[in-house]
Amino acid sequence: MPRLAKRQAVVTLSPIGRAMLGDYVHRVAFAPGGTRLAACSASGQVAVWEGRSLSPVCELQGHQQSALTLAWHPTRQDLATGGQDGVVRIWNPDTGEERGALPVGGQGSWVEHLAWSPDGKFLAASAGKILRIWSINPTSTPQLAAEVPAAKTTISAVTWMPRGGGVVASAYGGAWLWKIGQEQPVRQFPYDGALLTIAVSPSGEYLASGNLDGSVHLFRTDSEQNWHMSGYPVKVTSVRFDHNGLNLFTASGPSLVSWNMKKFEGTGGRLFKGHLGWIQDIACHPTRSFVATVGEEGLLCIWEPQTTKPLLSQEVNKTGGLSCVAWSSTDAWLATGASDGVVSLFSVHGIEDRA
Repeated sequence: MPRLAKRQAVVTLSPIGRAMLGDYVHRVAFAPGGTRLAACSASGQVAVWEGRSLSPVCELQGHQQSALTLAWHPTRQDLATGGQDGVVRIWNPDTGEERGALPVGGQGSWVEHLAWSPDGKFLAASAGKILRIWSINPTSTPQLAAEVPAAKTTISAVTWMPRGGGVVASAYGGAWLWKIGQEQPVRQFPYDGALLTIAVSPSGEYLASGNLDGSVHLFRTDSEQNWHMSGYPVKVTSVRFDHNGLNLFTASGPSLVSWNMKKFEGTGGRLFKGHLGWIQDIACHPTRSFVATVGEEGLLCIWEPQTTKPLLSQEVNKTGGLSCVAWSSTDAWLATGASDGVVSLFSVHGIEDRA
C-alpha cells in the first residue's frame, strides 16, 4: 500500500495584544530573548512593553520631535533611540532613565540609522552625512570612539560586519567599510548610483545593496567579485539575509524576490506574489528560513523559500497600512507597527511543524 505524504501544517496567527502610539510607527524591535518589545513613532514617543503579553513597562520621554529608529543592545537590556532632534539617547527600560544623550549632527540633521556592534561594545549612528561611533560601557559614560569623515551625500544605511570586522555605511556611489582607529576606509564597494539599504550575510562573505535604480547589487567582501541583478519594478527598499545566509530576500514595491545563495551566479531569482501595496518591511525568522513581510495595504504575509505563494496572508490592521515588523529571537512571536500608530503582537502557530 503506498505511503501517504505527510500533510504540511497550516500557519496561523493568534492576536496577543494591541497598543496605541500617537502617530506613524517607524520601528518595532524585540530585546534579546524576546523579553521586551519597543516601538518608536513620529510623535516622538518611545514605548516598551513585555515581549510576550504587550503589557506596558514604560514610556521613554526625551525626543521632542519624531523618533525615527531604535536598536536594542545585543546582550543587555539597553535601548538606543534616535530621531529628528539629531541626538542618540541611551535608556534603561527597567526604570525609564536616560543614561546618555549623544549628539550626532547639527541642527536639522536627523538620526536615521543605529547599529550596535555584534559584541555590544560600540554603537554606530548616522545623521545626514555624519557617522559617529561610541564606546558604550554599562558602568561609565559613553565615549566617542570614532567619527568617520563626512560622506559626500546622506548616509542611507549602517551595519556591522561579524566578528569585529568593522562598520559599513552606504550612500550615493557605494559603501565603505571602516574600522575604529583607521582614518581611511579599509574597503570600498563602489557603485554608480544610490544605495538605499544594505545587509551583510551572517558569515560576512557577502554585502548586498538595494538601489534606487531598481536593482540589487551583491559584493564579495573577500575579493573584487560582484553581481548585478536588475529588472525590479521600482526602487529596492529592503534586503535581508536569512538566519544562515542561504537566502537573500529583497523587496521592491509590492514584489518580494529571493535569491538562493548556495551556488549563487546572479541568476535564478524567485518572485513571490501576495502583497497588493508596497512592502514596507521584512523580518527573517531567527532559526529557520521563513520571512515575514508587511505592506501598506495592511497585510502581514509569511513565506518560505520553497514556494512563491504566502503560507499566511492576513489583514491585521484595517484602519491603516503596516509600516514595520519584527520577529522575536527565541519564540514564534511577531510584532507589527502601523501608519496610524497601532502596535500589535501575535503568536505564530504551525511553523515549527513544517518540514
